[in-house]
Amino acid sequence: MTLRFPPRLARALPTLLMAMLLAGCSLLPDQEPVRLFTLPEPSLSASHEASRDLTLRVDTPSAVAPLDGRRLLVMPSPGEFQAYAGARWSDDAPRLLRDHLIAALRRDGRLAAVVDDASRARSDATLTSHLGGFHSRYREGAPEVVLRLEVQLLDEASREVLASRRLEVVVASDGDSLDAVVAAFARAADRLAVELVEWTLSRMASGTP
Repeated sequence: MTLRFPPRLARALPTLLMAMLLAGCSLLPDQEPVRLFTLPEPSLSASHEASRDLTLRVDTPSAVAPLDGRRLLVMPSPGEFQAYAGARWSDDAPRLLRDHLIAALRRDGRLAAVVDDASRARSDATLTSHLGGFHSRYREGAPEVVLRLEVQLLDEASREVLASRRLEVVVASDGDSLDAVVAAFARAADRLAVELVEWTLSRMASGTP
């Protein structure tokens, strides 16, 4: 049997059906809220040495997917990336780490100025890098955080490579929970910042690898 509706009712049916679908959406469970994390301010202390009349530009590290995004990554087995559910970094990982390193260099205080790659200020040297690790992994059943950065210090005028180095920090997490892993990321970023600050300042002072 074919149902026939009056023309006016037939034209109104799509609107009525859409209203019923939208009303039905309220019966579905809410999506799990996403927690946003960031790196805390660097904990290293200001240097007691006098400030040098030098300006450093810190470029955003290059990175390939999935290290270039906002997901908190874990490597449960070599060569396999997964993401923690319901969690994101507040910014893409390369920019998050760049800002942390800039904050560390500024807090150290031995340079007259430290700027990012969006600044139009003139600089004496540029710090470029490639982010090769920004994830947790499991070793003997326990999580640890890996931060890996390939850095190059360039002369701003000639673009000549003054020095280069591979920095890698591995920090054990205090537990399997997301909060414990994020805390390990913070400790790892602090250790990386300390190494990078000392290496960069020494290379800028000498101008040699």
